[in-house]
Amino acid sequence: MNTENEMLEMGVEDEWFEGGEFLPEKNSSAGATTSLVLGIISSLAWIIPIIGLPITVVGIVLGAINMKSKKHKGIAIAGFVVNIVFLAATIAKGILDIIKCFKKK
Repeated sequence: MNTENEMLEMGVEDEWFEGGEFLPEKNSSAGATTSLVLGIISSLAWIIPIIGLPITVVGIVLGAINMKSKKHKGIAIAGFVVNIVFLAATIAKGILDIIKCFKKK
């Protein structure tokens, strides 16, 4: 069993020490995948801006956070871009709905 100092000397920095054992870093694609799924959902949710806005914002945040991951960077970028596009669509639809509402009165 290697000690923490021996592991650091070997260049292992992505592992953490717990109860006398070194455990590998948990590298999950959940955030990147969630960002992409939210982007796909927002492709329909932009039609109702009050629903589309929070979905796209959460997707953008998850995509931006997970772009730091080397392994899942592509999925995170795809989710980020899709959510940005539909955030713009959501905002545009919201503005058009407000204008339409005021023109009726």
